[in-house]
Amino acid sequence: MNPTAISASVGLATNLWKRFKDYRDEKALEAYTALEAAAAEVEERSKDAFPEARRSAGAVTQAAHDRLERSIAELKDRGQEVSKQASERFDEARKDAKKAQKKAQKNVKKQSRKQAKAARKAADKARKRSAKKLKNINFGKEKKSSKFWPFALILALISAIGGGLYYFFKIRKEEASEVPPRVEDFTTGANAAAEGSTLVYTSTTEDDHKVSDLAEEGVVERDEELLGSIDEQLAKHKEEAEAAADADTSRITDDRDDEGKHRLQTNEQE
Repeated sequence: MNPTAISASVGLATNLWKRFKDYRDEKALEAYTALEAAAAEVEERSKDAFPEARRSAGAVTQAAHDRLERSIAELKDRGQEVSKQASERFDEARKDAKKAQKKAQKNVKKQSRKQAKAARKAADKARKRSAKKLKNINFGKEKKSSKFWPFALILALISAIGGGLYYFFKIRKEEASEVPPRVEDFTTGANAAAEGSTLVYTSTTEDDHKVSDLAEEGVVERDEELLGSIDEQLAKHKEEAEAAADADTSRITDDRDDEGKHRLQTNEQE
């Protein structure tokens, strides 16, 4: 029951009881006044007509007096009974109002406990969902990183092989030269032009120089292409990793926004 309705009912019962009490007192006073007036009138009449009535109807007059006294006593008893019944009813109504108020308070407490329990359950569910999403995101990151490391290892091996080939061919060419370089080879272009041409002793022919130069140019070009492709692949994988990290960050932000909206909607519904 509503506490407002209960208080209104109690106030109405109190007001009715006051009115009934006033009405009862008023009627009792009127009856008592009427009886008193009738008794006084009868007494006056009896005094005036007592000698004659005494002679003619002494017994009847005495009986009337007795009936009048009994009527007055009965009216007083009825008034007391009515007041007693009214007070008992008022006490019963007050007890019923107290019981209804206690019941309403219990219902309110019960509903508040249910709402608090539902709110805790919703919070636990939201926390579990967020933990599950974070776990999935971390697992996705680990999976992506586990996919990225084999490519990185392969690229590192390819770069090591390319470096080894380049170093091998370069050392091999240097070992093929049997004559050490001359000092004039490290002079400036102006000094070389001034001195003119110098004689260099070597065991290789001009054709051998051309073949070695072509081989060196081919190896250098191949190594440069290999290193360029490795750099491009590394840059590409780096961009993909950064894009995946940005996507995960935006996903976490969206999940948190969705979780905040869900909590807000749950609170509004409650």
